[in-house]
Amino acid sequence: MPGERQPSRPIEAYKAIIDQLVTETSHGVNERLVREQGIFRGARDEQGIHAFVQSLTTEQRSTLAQMLQTERIGAIHDVLAVFTWWILARKVGLTFRGEAMPVELSGMGLHGDYIGRLGDWEWPGDGDPA
Repeated sequence: MPGERQPSRPIEAYKAIIDQLVTETSHGVNERLVREQGIFRGARDEQGIHAFVQSLTTEQRSTLAQMLQTERIGAIHDVLAVFTWWILARKVGLTFRGEAMPVELSGMGLHGDYIGRLGDWEWPGDGDPA
């Protein structure tokens, strides 16, 4: 991420990836646009969607924006769960500069690390086993 120290070890790279997912991708543009401007971009029937969103009250748009964020977090979680399955069941690996990258530091998969970090879970120390 810009302005941050570059990882030098595989464990630092892994933590940076999960933290970037938490900070940069857990909130979407549509969530903000629905809440602030009453629009939803990228839909097939954009005009119909805009009309629907604009018909909502401010409170309803806020609720819809929360629903969009929940779905986005769920999608990221599900992708990470699939990656975890591939890593554990199919022996796929992640590397950083040619070295194996530790994963699932929570013991609950990449998706567990992601959800934990969303909830302010602290990373274990770098010397802890993965």
